[in-house]
Amino acid sequence: YMCLIFEGRNCRKRALTREEREARRDMADYSVSMIPVRDCRIRVMRGGSGSPLLFLHGGGGAGTWLPFMARLAETFDVIVPEHPGFGESETPPWLDTVSDLANFYLDFLKQLDLDGVHLVGQSLGGWIAAELAVRNTSRLASLTLASAAGIHVKDIPQVDTFLRSDEQRIRDLF
Repeated sequence: YMCLIFEGRNCRKRALTREEREARRDMADYSVSMIPVRDCRIRVMRGGSGSPLLFLHGGGGAGTWLPFMARLAETFDVIVPEHPGFGESETPPWLDTVSDLANFYLDFLKQLDLDGVHLVGQSLGGWIAAELAVRNTSRLASLTLASAAGIHVKDIPQVDTFLRSDEQRIRDLF
């Protein structure tokens, strides 16, 4: 569905045939690399060409190249880093808050010399993306938040889940 929004349509398409799915799988070329940023090596998936689109994943991790990423890669240079502390990416000693991740991704954009970036954040990644945009928009062309966590609402206390105990997180949710 996210791909349809980027294409400017708001309608569902028919299901793909087996042949179409196999062809799409074949054209979903992407690379995986480990990139050092500051003192932390992170896993990055990248595919496509065009304007850069940085996708920041949610709490479930980046994992694998998903069909919507392949679809976006038909139009954009899709860059999907695995956050520090997730999956194969290293966990640096300075990582304590979402703000730390937002500052890290500003360094990431600078190191890769990315400008005109379409920043997309989903869930936890949406929180990071919003924090990044508040700090500096000079490298951004657009910001898209999908089911963003951590957005501050007036008169509702903001909770940084990185600083909460298991018991506190359960109380926050219920």
